[in-house]
Amino acid sequence: MSNAFQTARKLAELKTRYFSNEKRILILKQGDVLLKGEEHNDKLFLILEGTLSCYLKNEEDKNYEVMKSTRNMFLGVYSFFSYEQKSYLTVIADTNVRLSYIERSDPVVENDMFATDFLPVIVNEIYLRQTLTQQMSREKQAAIQKLYESEKMILLGQLAAGLAHELNNAIGILERNTAWLMETISTKWIPENVKSIFNTTIVGGLSFNSQQIRERAHWLEEKYKLSPKLAKQLAKTNLTESELREVIQGGSKSYDLMNDTTELAGVLHDMQIAAQQATHVVKSVKDLGANRKVEKAEVFLADTIQRALVLVKSFTKSISINLEIQTQGKLQATSGDWVQVWINLIKNGCESMLQANQVHPKINIRLFERDNHYQVEITDNGTGISPEIADKIFQPSFTTKVSGLSFGLGLGLSIVKKIVDSYNGGIQVKSKQGETTFIIIIPKN
Repeated sequence: MSNAFQTARKLAELKTRYFSNEKRILILKQGDVLLKGEEHNDKLFLILEGTLSCYLKNEEDKNYEVMKSTRNMFLGVYSFFSYEQKSYLTVIADTNVRLSYIERSDPVVENDMFATDFLPVIVNEIYLRQTLTQQMSREKQAAIQKLYESEKMILLGQLAAGLAHELNNAIGILERNTAWLMETISTKWIPENVKSIFNTTIVGGLSFNSQQIRERAHWLEEKYKLSPKLAKQLAKTNLTESELREVIQGGSKSYDLMNDTTELAGVLHDMQIAAQQATHVVKSVKDLGANRKVEKAEVFLADTIQRALVLVKSFTKSISINLEIQTQGKLQATSGDWVQVWINLIKNGCESMLQANQVHPKINIRLFERDNHYQVEITDNGTGISPEIADKIFQPSFTTKVSGLSFGLGLGLSIVKKIVDSYNGGIQVKSKQGETTFIIIIPKN
């Protein structure tokens, strides 16, 4: 005999034995209150039709729904069987309701059979209350954790505001002095015959990665019969072919002057980009946890990746960078946002490979497009991310960095996710030992 059948049969017996008195029928309309919390109750109810909601007052003295009761369920169990006979919950009719009831003073209650019949009902009520208490405890803990995270973000914002004020002064000096150096050097110190080279490099920088430099050096070596050292030196510049021919025709003195000019211009270019990005990063940290309202302009994702690579040169000196750009990735955005995203992801990859003592560290960056979105994939051959922490890496303050690699504040990837989310994009990570890929989806519109 099944438990369900036994339960149904037992309930039918209880109805017949205790709740068959037609004079003990109570009719409620929707919204009527059956019981009030902490008020006297000496009745045990059986729901014949309809649904009622049971409420408990929380710490703010507001009703908090803890359960619903419907047909063939008992109400008033706690107060009916307790010494004080006070209702634990407030019970309100959700629909029109029909109930049958017995009273504590009824002779049948004094019968020994009554206690035996209703012992399962009491046990079930205790179980329900224990379950509800655990649920409320979990919800309370979740609310406390949410409050803790909120307060932590507010504190971070306050600290960042003070830090931003101090850094903005230093960054402003760096930015102004860099602009003054660029103007002064260009007009007063750079010879006329290399001024165009200087100005071109100021705008474009030394933006070739290691693979492009090798390919470009090999081409120059073969075409102009240059030594490997000189070919590599020229390959680092972003001079046009006609400018390269002019330098080569000028001989060794032109080589040295060109090298010094491009190196100086490249340094100034990087300083300018670093100052601009530092301003943006400070503002982003200051706005962490706040609603970000920044005017957007037409941006090319390919350019933001190139700018990021300039800013992480110190991390990628010994790392092979393979850049695959299949589209320029035009969209309305704040350029600094995406530079910040790529810097964090590339820097994370570098640190992972350093942790793994990778002999041949490499980072592959792919930018391509689909019908309605752009996709960027950044892959490194570092330690990988274990499944146990993969779902935590985008949380604020979560970090796996070890001493000597970074401050390890755990803000990098949380900022990345915040930026990607603000563009209605998505980010996911696929990782195994020796290969980790971050995939960023960016809607075109």
